Amino acid sequence: MPAPKHCSVGNRNIPGVVKKLIMKRPATLLVLVVIVASVAPPLEAAEISTKHTNEWAGLIKGAVSEGQVTVYATNGFEPLFDAFQNRFPEIKLNGVIGRGNQLAPKILAERRAGKFLADVYLGGIGTPYSLFYKSGMLDAIEPLFAVAEVTDKSKWFQGQFHYADNDGRYIFIFEFALRADVAYNSQQVRPDEITSYWNLVEPKWRGKIVAIEPHQTGVATGSSLSFFYYHPELGADFLRRLFGQMELTFSRDTRQMLDWLAVGKFSLALFASDADVAVRQGLPIGRFAPGSFKEGAYGRPQRGTVSVFNRAPHPQAAKLFVNWLLSREGQHIFQNAFADDYSLSVREDLSKDHIPAAYRLGRGKNFFPAYRPEYIDTKPALKVIDEALKK
Repeated sequence: MPAPKHCSVGNRNIPGVVKKLIMKRPATLLVLVVIVASVAPPLEAAEISTKHTNEWAGLIKGAVSEGQVTVYATNGFEPLFDAFQNRFPEIKLNGVIGRGNQLAPKILAERRAGKFLADVYLGGIGTPYSLFYKSGMLDAIEPLFAVAEVTDKSKWFQGQFHYADNDGRYIFIFEFALRADVAYNSQQVRPDEITSYWNLVEPKWRGKIVAIEPHQTGVATGSSLSFFYYHPELGADFLRRLFGQMELTFSRDTRQMLDWLAVGKFSLALFASDADVAVRQGLPIGRFAPGSFKEGAYGRPQRGTVSVFNRAPHPQAAKLFVNWLLSREGQHIFQNAFADDYSLSVREDLSKDHIPAAYRLGRGKNFFPAYRPEYIDTKPALKVIDEALKK
């Protein structure tokens, strides 16, 4: 397994798995906004500029006294790191990038050795919840909120803060993705003939469904299993029929699964997290949009949670980073960086017009909150599946 890479924000062309990058100060924030906004229509410059009011001035002063902040993050956050460095050039951002299963062992090993190097973690739910939160490694995050545009709950979806931990204090959710991770071969399946998940267990689809192996970790797999098992209209009976009667074929490789789907070896694919890429490549593959099924879709962050470690080496710089990340400016840049994934900021004062309507949050949307702690545990679902497969 490749090691996490220590990355800079200003230089991405240094060879080697581990990269030490030197921060460079770009001329203006406008340059960054133009680059990032190539993904989606930009807001007016005045709208995204963080005003250095008195509340920001105090945060900046404390952060400058520490001089740096260390952020561990899953892949793709480089544009956000760029923006922070451009905005606050006096503070060096040390970014460590990798998959959650790469970053977690590194952080745990550091702390066991008495090295408390990480300030902030950015990523999905699984790693911070199962390892950092359950091990008591995190500080409550809300006491760090110091600027009005962050503390004002009316700016956030449903007028509240959203958390992925049982206490509602440690793993803050700033991104949702609405998903129905089912793809189909567009030459074999008419989308309008499948309007309920129960249609997937009809006899005509027996032997024609491929799925990622359910024990394989991943947002699409875990969230879909939570959705299937805990949804009041689906549940264990649906899983028994799907896995016990439909003669599913399993793959551990999403690319292989989509290749099989594209050539017509299978008609349907489950847990198809990368199906949009295949669609954009012009392959004969379609993806059911959220809302295609009468049971709705699941809503869960793909990568958009933030946690702060206790015993952080740079608490003031971490405080500034968290407030900037959750500000309108930070969330605008985050949302644009991941626009191709249809990832949405939980802030409601940002335009979502560049994202198809089916993937936007809405107060009337039928979505299942798969991010809630009571739905995260997939062990009961996997037990049902394993028993169904043995029969």
